Amino acid sequence: MNDSIDWLVFDLGGVVVDVKPAAQMLAELAEQTRTSSGHLAEVLRERFTTQPFSLAERFQIGELDEAGFHTALNHTLVEPIAPDRLTHELEAMLLGEHEAMRALMQTLARHHRLACYSNTNAVHWRYMQQHFRFFDVLERAFASQEIGFAKPDRRGFAHVADALDAEPGACLLIDDRQINVDGAKAAGWQALRFENIESLRRDLAALGVAGVA
Repeated sequence: MNDSIDWLVFDLGGVVVDVKPAAQMLAELAEQTRTSSGHLAEVLRERFTTQPFSLAERFQIGELDEAGFHTALNHTLVEPIAPDRLTHELEAMLLGEHEAMRALMQTLARHHRLACYSNTNAVHWRYMQQHFRFFDVLERAFASQEIGFAKPDRRGFAHVADALDAEPGACLLIDDRQINVDGAKAAGWQALRFENIESLRRDLAALGVAGVA
C-alpha cells in the first residue's frame, strides 16, 4: 500500500449517494412555482466560484439555516412554495445510497480509515443520517454547512485535514466533480475523479490501496 495515504475521504452526492439530475429538479421546481428554470439555475447554482454566493451556496456553508433559506428563496419565486413542500423536494433529490459503493467502503474500512466531506445542506444531511447506512463505515463525517466551508475552498480541505490530525498529502479525496478534485490538489491533498465504481477500483489499486480486489 501507499503508506502516504492515511485517510480515504469520500464525497457523497454522485459518489456514494445517487441524486436526481439537476436539470430535472430545476424543471420540477420551476413548474411548481411558475418561475423560469433559468432564474432558478442562478439562484440555486452550486459552484462556489462566483461572488456573491447563490442562495443554495449560502445554505451549503451555513450562512442560511433551513428557515432562512426557505424565506430567501420564496422572495425570488413567482409563486411561493410551502416549507414542508420545499423540504420534500429537497429530500426527493436523494435517490438512495449506492449499494455497490457502500459494499466497497465496507471492504476498504477493514484496511483504511474512512471519512466523508460533502457539500450539502441541513435538509440533505439530516435525511442522509436518518435513512442511509454508509455512515456506519465512516470514522468521521464532515458537512459543509457545519464547518462553514465548501469544496473547492482550500480552507475547507485544511479544516478537514486538521480535524483528522493528518497531513494534507495523507488525505485522498474521491469526488465526482473535477473542480473539487483540482481544489483538493491545490490544498495539498491527493485526489481522484470518480466516474464509476469500476474505474475507482482500478485507480485505487494503482495507488496500492488494499481492499479493492
